[in-house]
Amino acid sequence: MDKVTKFKGKLKAQGLKGLALDIDETLSDTNTHWFEHMFKFHMPKDKTKEDILKEYKFVENVPEWKSEKASKYIEEILHSNKFNESAPLIKGADKFVNEINKIIPIVAYITARPETVLDGTKKWLKKHGFPEAELIVRPNNISLENFNLEKNRWKAGILKTLYPEVVGIVDDNVVLAHELEKVNYEGILYLYGAENNEFVGKRKVVVCSAWPDVLDAIQKYCKIYK
Repeated sequence: MDKVTKFKGKLKAQGLKGLALDIDETLSDTNTHWFEHMFKFHMPKDKTKEDILKEYKFVENVPEWKSEKASKYIEEILHSNKFNESAPLIKGADKFVNEINKIIPIVAYITARPETVLDGTKKWLKKHGFPEAELIVRPNNISLENFNLEKNRWKAGILKTLYPEVVGIVDDNVVLAHELEKVNYEGILYLYGAENNEFVGKRKVVVCSAWPDVLDAIQKYCKIYK
């Protein structure tokens, strides 16, 4: 029996249904943390930090950080517990998550972080006072090629397996919405940080631009958990 199936059985035995949370860019301001580390590693010439953040959005898109040396540094950071433990908190995420936990239990954190940073991630969650819950991280067999698609396809499969014990997730990635639709996930995706009209009229995707909107949406839809 794999870990996810075992976890589902545990929830079912306890008669417990609840919500899952993503971590990076949902609870943790990880992207900013990445850029700050890369600026210290090598600051591209003739550009300000603000210019780079606006133009490239993700560190892997910055041309000056595509060297072999940079790639090795990125790989090192990716597997660094210290890096993940020191990531900044998205303002208010801790407060709102604990309010949500009073409405519906937070039963799992599902993240595409590798297994190597399990310890640092647990310490980060504890440090910021997030509810104690199962931590599910990305296994080693998930391909890093076309990673955004592959990680969300993996996550959608996890959520499909865990339903109806896990009735929804708060996550920032639009690709997850499409992957959940493909597997006919019956739970709700609270799409954090999004501001678009793509999902208007779709009951299973609730667009929430900020954490107060997530709390409001869960209060509105909490009747489905009863």
